Formats: sequence, structure tokens, C-alpha cells
Amino acid sequence: MRRLAAVGGALALGVLVTAAPVSLARFSASTTTGGVVTTDTIAPPTGLGASAAAGVVTLTWTPTVSTFATGYDVLRSTTSGSGFSVVSSVTPRTAVTTTNSPGTGTFYYVLQSAYQGWRSASSNQASATAGSTSTGYKNCASTLADTGGDGNGYESLPGNACVQDGSLATDASSGTNTSTSCTDAGKDRHRFWGYGFGLPATVTSVDGITVQLRAALNAITGTTVMCAQLSWDGGTSWTATKSITPTTTLTTFTLGSTSDTWGRTWTAPELGSTQFRIRVIDASSVSTRSFKLDWVGAQVSYTP
Repeated sequence: MRRLAAVGGALALGVLVTAAPVSLARFSASTTTGGVVTTDTIAPPTGLGASAAAGVVTLTWTPTVSTFATGYDVLRSTTSGSGFSVVSSVTPRTAVTTTNSPGTGTFYYVLQSAYQGWRSASSNQASATAGSTSTGYKNCASTLADTGGDGNGYESLPGNACVQDGSLATDASSGTNTSTSCTDAGKDRHRFWGYGFGLPATVTSVDGITVQLRAALNAITGTTVMCAQLSWDGGTSWTATKSITPTTTLTTFTLGSTSDTWGRTWTAPELGSTQFRIRVIDASSVSTRSFKLDWVGAQVSYTP
């Protein structure tokens, strides 16, 4: 629209311009939450302990205080403080024991609490020595004829029975009667000792004792047996007998085993060179039967 106006006595022509409308706006954002975000860690179990028997390690512990945990990973190593790997898992969280059969040796364990893909720090370390080890067969160092029978035991070269080399100790008869019972007082008996087993001071248990007799007869008519007994107190006390039936062929016979303790619980001192003894008893229904021994060997199986 045009308008006429007088400016200083003169006419002026002006133009009135109307501006386009402007819109002003303000944006704002706010977040409202009603929860609280917290963090937590999984606590390991405590008081881990380990013990071993017959090759099986038993682990015990106090459960984790983290109630959301679902169980535990069991980690094992043959090196103290390092080299651990998971060997099993245990559920639920309230579990307090498990077992493991690792083989022979000393093994180290830790536990970690588990929840889904998360694991806690490790528990304290515990260790146990599992499985038996053996001394290997050892030779005797001393022999002596025992009372019973004709009183001279293996009267010919008894020391030959302390080395397996084909040289023979000989008992020319089985005693003063023809009984075939090894508990009969009339049968010949002979003691062997001085076995250097070399057991470590840390022996946890004696798991078995094995005796080998390498023996033969001059003939096989009649009924003939050879028996062995063990003593733990220098020959004052003896175990029950174990027997073999030899032939005319020189043969190695095994009595006992790596898990046979001959009916008693042994301690390491009882297996010392003077305390541990083997008694060999000869019994035959033929009074002229001759017994031959090449070797009386023994080994001890034990848990360190």
C-alpha cells in the first residue's frame, strides 16, 4: 500500500513493507527413572581343603556369600600357584564338597564361584598327594634260621636268597614231620630282613606289600607248599601266612599286592631294615622233599 505524506513542506512518496511472520520454538528433553543401577562382584568360596585316599582327592569348602552364584569351577595344577585349568564343575551354590581322581602325584586345587559367563577370583589353594607309588623290589641283607622244624631252616647257602642270580639256597627237608600246614611247629622256617625300602619321612599311608619268592622243588610227589609271613617288630609278631605251590621249575611267585596290607595297618618305621622281616616256611607230606630259593624280594606301595 502506498501513502502520501508531507515532509518539510514537500510531498514524499513512501512504501510500507510488512515483514513475513517468524515462529520461535524451544526443544527440551528430560529422563525420569525410578530404578537404581549398582555393581557387584562374585565372591569366591573360602576355607578350601584337600585330602587323598586310595587315589581319590576329596575337596571341601565354605560356600560363596554371593547368593546369585550358581555353582563352582574346580581348577587343578601340578604346580603350586600356577598352571591351573578347569577339571570339573559343581552345582548348586550350597555345595560344600566334591571328589577328583587325578592319578598319582601331588596336585594343587583352587575353586572359582560361577554365574552364567562370569567367574570369581580364585579361592585359597589346597593340595593333596594322590595314588600309590612303589619302592620297587628290594633285596634282603640278612638271614637267620628260625625255631621250628629241624632248627636249621635253609641250611645250605641261605644268603643266596638275597640276590636273584640263579644261585640257590637249599632246605633239604621240610622239618620233623610230614604235616602240610605252615602253622605246624615241626616245619622248617627261615627269616629274611634288611630290606632298604628308603621310604620318605612324609609317608601318608602304606597301601600294600608285595613279596616275591623265586623257588623250586627237587620233585613234586606228595603235597607241598611254601608260605610267607611278615613281621613289623623284628620277628616278635607275624601276620597270617600266604602260600604258594612250587614245582620243579624255578619260578617267580607273587604274594600280596600293591593294595594288600596283609591284614594290618602299617607305619613307615615298621618297615625299617631291622623291624620288617619275612619268614619263609616249608611244608611237605614227603619228609625228603628239598626246597630251593633263588630270591626273597619285597616291595612297599605307599602314598607319600
